[in-house]
Amino acid sequence: MHEIQPSVVAIIYSPLDTMLCSQCDLFVAGAIKTTLLIKITLQITGKHNSVPCTTLALRPVLTEITQQDVEENITQLVTLARIALENGDLEKAQSILEMGISVGEEYRAYIIMPYMYDLLSSILFSTGNLKKAEEVLVRAIEQMVQLGSPENDTQIIDFKLRLARIYSFNDKHKLAEMGFRNCVALQEAKILNGDTSTRTGTLYVNVLFWYAMHKIKTKEYKGAKRLIDNAYTYSLKIRGLTPYQEMVILYTMGDLNIQLEEYDMALQNIRSAVLMGKGIGSLNLPRYYMKLGMIYLKFDLKRTAEKMVDRSL
Repeated sequence: MHEIQPSVVAIIYSPLDTMLCSQCDLFVAGAIKTTLLIKITLQITGKHNSVPCTTLALRPVLTEITQQDVEENITQLVTLARIALENGDLEKAQSILEMGISVGEEYRAYIIMPYMYDLLSSILFSTGNLKKAEEVLVRAIEQMVQLGSPENDTQIIDFKLRLARIYSFNDKHKLAEMGFRNCVALQEAKILNGDTSTRTGTLYVNVLFWYAMHKIKTKEYKGAKRLIDNAYTYSLKIRGLTPYQEMVILYTMGDLNIQLEEYDMALQNIRSAVLMGKGIGSLNLPRYYMKLGMIYLKFDLKRTAEKMVDRSL
């Protein structure tokens, strides 16, 4: 066994007379099949029992790199990133996407760039690297605007929403408020102009939901309730939410009802969330049952409250 150290390769590989170790990395395998430009920056550990890794760099072919070569290569990298994600290897997927973005920027291949920024920022979100996620999102928005994407482009609004969520998490409330308001205004303008697509509607619901979460964080419960109510009402029009998303919205509505001492509505919404949770086998059910127990205590229904608490255990 030996370790493949980080390397950078900027040549075209010949599909002929090139020996490939059966366990070596997939980037070069793709290069050998397609004869495209490859830039390898990953560090990978592999077991090599026969052919050493140095054989991968045999017979470089000096030929002109076309735009089609670059775009096909980036598409291959995106495919490999998705495979890494499916295998749960977020670190590898992140490295592949950063590589693809670097190649795209160097060779001005921008067609698939928003998709790569989308995947990369999602990975950074999920791993808690919010500082880098913020940098990636800002760069993505700036690049798309420079290339002529309109301000109300769905992808740009989605990126702005993610930025607003980062600002909210980091207690940059003024920036978060500006970001959320901008996203709401842009989506509402599209809807008023006749855009009734599920994609636009789903993003609108997401914007309202996360704006409500921000309001809850800043203890603006009435504003949060208005936003979450609007999100749920519009979600019923588009039928674009998953059962899990609908369950979360219903629970959040009920939680806000409790904050505002609207216990009848709280009971209705939390019970609806429980029914949705049962249907999908949600792991959130214990918490929901506990919340139901708290509500029943408000009605002085102690025995029913105890049953709910027992179900939460």
